[in-house]
Amino acid sequence: MMHLIFLWVILALLWSGSYAAVKIGLDDFGPFTLVSERLLIGAGLLYLILCLRSGHLPLSGRALIDYAVPAIFGNLVPFLLIGFGEIHVDSGLAALLMGIAPVATVFLAPLLIPDEHLTPRSILGIGFGIGGLLVLVGATALSGLGHHVTGQLAILGAALCYAETTLYVRRWITLPALQMATGSLVVGAIPATVGAFMFEHPFSVVSADMAPILAILYLGVCSTAIATLIYFYLVPRLGAGRMQQINFMVPAVGTLFGLALLGERLEAKTLVALSLITIAVYLVESARRHIPAASPNIGETS
Repeated sequence: MMHLIFLWVILALLWSGSYAAVKIGLDDFGPFTLVSERLLIGAGLLYLILCLRSGHLPLSGRALIDYAVPAIFGNLVPFLLIGFGEIHVDSGLAALLMGIAPVATVFLAPLLIPDEHLTPRSILGIGFGIGGLLVLVGATALSGLGHHVTGQLAILGAALCYAETTLYVRRWITLPALQMATGSLVVGAIPATVGAFMFEHPFSVVSADMAPILAILYLGVCSTAIATLIYFYLVPRLGAGRMQQINFMVPAVGTLFGLALLGERLEAKTLVALSLITIAVYLVESARRHIPAASPNIGETS
């Protein structure tokens, strides 16, 4: 159990750092280029590991569908929706809207997955999580509701994509984590790369500054390759509801990365928000006293 919690915390840290890395990377690269390069780096690294372990990538019709669902709804579509939404929506409100992902997952999981249960403790945990996000971004973020509705719907759509992906992986995926992570990144990289060449100039670099290039390397290796591998390992073992609590933690921890990398100011509300979100994660985590049994078809390749 402890090693699963440790991996969950590592995943939260890896995804939290992506906020600052994306902001730095966009100084020199367009959004399509940024997405395609992080996916290409991640896919290449995981495919290399797969080959070194003498593994293979299943290419049956079912396997391709299993790759495509998280590739499209867990990577490509939400990346683009968030990118479009944040053009019109304040980042604080965006963080609140993204909080619908763990809420939707906790309420929908019992309808699709027999061993996922909605309990008073998990509902209380959701309440603490939303409260933590409100403290983090401030109640004034709610004043933006109703303005730029299209942008807000885009971010809500991204949140629901993340919820749907986790539910799909928890309910139907049986391939080992390494194969799933590699296949989903390969499938996601193809349309992202096509989009980069159609709408941007991926080989043109505005400046010689190494920071955007290092940011893309971090995104590709850490926030994409390693994080995706951990994600596919954890979902069948922790369950969809507990897994999605990470979307409460990521914005709060991301502010700490902003402090370290972007010189942003640390405020007391960040620490309060982290405390509330930690309580939320504990409540949802402890709502069940056993780890969901992994599917017998899930290999120990990760």
